[in-house]
Amino acid sequence: MLKKSSKEHQLDMFSSPVSLFSGKAQSGYENPNGWHNLFRKEVVNRIDEELFNPLFSESQGLPNAPIRVLIGMMVLKEAFGLSDEKIFEDCRYNLFIS
Repeated sequence: MLKKSSKEHQLDMFSSPVSLFSGKAQSGYENPNGWHNLFRKEVVNRIDEELFNPLFSESQGLPNAPIRVLIGMMVLKEAFGLSDEKIFEDCRYNLFIS
């Protein structure tokens, strides 16, 4: 028997993942001192993307993600000893890394 998906658990472009949490999980995700929020604030948001501008052509496209996000992923990959495949999977589905 087919089990239909529930729209209430799917995010649209105006939703936030925090709407899927409640209680302790929600407070952990929103905690400004959580490692994931500190990493974004202290590492990812401080990366000066202008330093990487000479590496890209003005006429031939752009990277598929902001440079600071890609560098943040590289830092996490090395820090946790992850493979390329695992870091991309985690960044896609692990809300604490995203």
